[in-house]
Parts: sequence; C-alpha cells; structure tokens
Amino acid sequence: MNEQPRGLGKDLCGRVHAHTGAECYLPDTHYPRPHHSLTDETWHDGLCTQCAGSGILADALCPACNGTAFEPLTLPETYQAG
Repeated sequence: MNEQPRGLGKDLCGRVHAHTGAECYLPDTHYPRPHHSLTDETWHDGLCTQCAGSGILADALCPACNGTAFEPLTLPETYQAG
C-alpha cells in the first residue's frame, strides 16, 4: 500500500475555534503550542465537557463546542507547555 507523501498544505491542523470559527493553519504537529489562525487569533482547546466530543447534545449541535467536539480552554497565565 502506497502512502501519500506528506507535504505543504496537506498536513495542517485545521482545528476550528468553537466560538469564532477561526481555523488553525499550523502543521498538525504544533502541539502543545496553541492553535493559531490567519487573523492572529490563538487558543488552546480540549475535548468538550458538555458532549464528551460527540458534537451533539440533546439531538442538536452542542452549544459549548458548536459541533466541533472541542471547546476553547482558558489557561492560567502561569501555564508553561511541557
């Protein structure tokens, strides 16, 4: 089985901010650095605490993550990535 080569534009994170809809343009290997959009918005996110990552709550889009399965996190100012 031949795998497609990794390359520019193919391996982007693409994670979407749950509230603003901004898309992360960094490579998918940027963790634990924060997500970063083309409009200079940065954020950290984690598995949604309301829908547990399904994106659906009570047969509708989850209001906490807007169906993205991840919600933005607010980290303390003293946070340092490992």
